[in-house]
Amino acid sequence: MALFGSQLIDQIIALLAAHHRSLSLPLGAAEVDVTDFAEAPIRRDLALLIAVANGEHMRSAALVAEAERALAGLMALLRSNALGAPTTLPDDFWRSDLGIVASRVRWWVSGEDLITISNAAALAFGANTQANRMRIARAIESGLLEWVPDPSVANPQQNRRVLRPQVERLRDLRALPE
Repeated sequence: MALFGSQLIDQIIALLAAHHRSLSLPLGAAEVDVTDFAEAPIRRDLALLIAVANGEHMRSAALVAEAERALAGLMALLRSNALGAPTTLPDDFWRSDLGIVASRVRWWVSGEDLITISNAAALAFGANTQANRMRIARAIESGLLEWVPDPSVANPQQNRRVLRPQVERLRDLRALPE
C-alpha cells in the first residue's frame, strides 16, 4: 500500500490555489476555482514525485531527470515570494507529508551527491572545524545551500545533508558567508 496518494495532491493544489487567490485578488484578477487546476502541470509533477516517494519506480536516466525537474520546480514554487528574495523552508516542513515526499525524492535522485555538514565544511574550506561547519550552516540559513534531512539519522542536529555540487560551486565562487 502506498504511503502517499492523490489526496495529498489535492491538498497541495488547494494550498497553491489559496496562495494564488491571495496574490491575484489584490491585482483585480478573477477568482480561481481549484477545479481549474485539474490539468495543471504541477498536478502531473506531484503525481510523479509521490510515485517516486512511494517506491513505485525503478531508476532510469530519463526518470531521474524528470523527477529532478519536477522536484526543482516544486521547490522553487514553495520558496517563491513576490520580492524574489531567497527563502528557506522551516525545519517543520520536512516533517510534513510534502516535506517527506520531497526528501525521499531528493534521496532517490541525488543520494550519492548528498554530504554531511562536516564533509561540506572540509570540501569548501579544507578543514572540518566548528567555524567552518558554522559557515556552512549560515550558507544554509541564507539560502545559498539547500539541505535535505537524512531519514536514517534521528538527531535533527546531525541529519542535514547538502548537495556536493552546490558546495563545490560555492567553494569555487568563494561565496560562502563569513
